[in-house]
Amino acid sequence: MNENKVTFESMPLAVSEILNKLDKIEMIINSRSVQQPVSSDPEPYIYGIKGLAKFLNISTVTAQRVKNSGRIPFSQMQRTIIFKKDDVLKSLSNSYNVK
Repeated sequence: MNENKVTFESMPLAVSEILNKLDKIEMIINSRSVQQPVSSDPEPYIYGIKGLAKFLNISTVTAQRVKNSGRIPFSQMQRTIIFKKDDVLKSLSNSYNVK
């Protein structure tokens, strides 16, 4: 830290130096800020029990049991069951973290 006394005459230069340092700090913070990752998955949904089984790498019987257990949210349009991938992963991770 610079402990030089600031006089009235040197005040504009000191303020300018402070502003420059603030700009540098702001640039560092902005460059390190966490940005929302862009999902590389173009399809955020899973369709049907077979799709859920494939997504979770389990059998269709186990996928049906997981769905029936109520641990994961789903919607149904006519005969098609629809799961949101993010909701499935979040729900399953929450159910395993319960103590």
